[in-house]
Amino acid sequence: MIAELTGKLIRKSPSGLVVDVGGVGFRVLVPLSTFRVVADEGEVVHLFTHLNVREDALDLFGFATAAERTIFTELIAVSGIGPKLGLAVLSGLSPDVFHEAVIQEDVALLTTVKGIGKKTAQRMVVELKEK
Repeated sequence: MIAELTGKLIRKSPSGLVVDVGGVGFRVLVPLSTFRVVADEGEVVHLFTHLNVREDALDLFGFATAAERTIFTELIAVSGIGPKLGLAVLSGLSPDVFHEAVIQEDVALLTTVKGIGKKTAQRMVVELKEK
C-alpha cells in the first residue's frame, strides 16, 4: 500500500495530479478540496494516499489531510459507495461538516452532494454513525 507521497507536482487539474517521485510520475485522483490547497506545478507536494485495487485498474487517491483520507476509506466501505462517490462527498463537504452531518443524521445535507440520494445518505448515517 502507498500511504503517502512526497514529490514534485508535474501537472495539476481538477481531475487529478501527476506527482514525480524519484523519476516516476504517479497519477493521483483528488477531491476538489485537495486540488484547491495543493501547491503549484513545479513545487513539492505531500499527499496522504489510498491505493484502490480493482481487477482492471490500480487507482491512487490523494488527500491534503489524513482526516480526508480516513473519511474516504470509511466511505468506500459503505455498501454502494465507490471511490468516485467518495471523492464527490469530499469535494462537496469538508471533513468537519461531513462528520457533523453523520452524527446529527442530517440526510438533507448529505443529499446535496451530487450522486447521493436519500437511501444512500441514510445508509451512510447508519453504517458510519458509530465510527
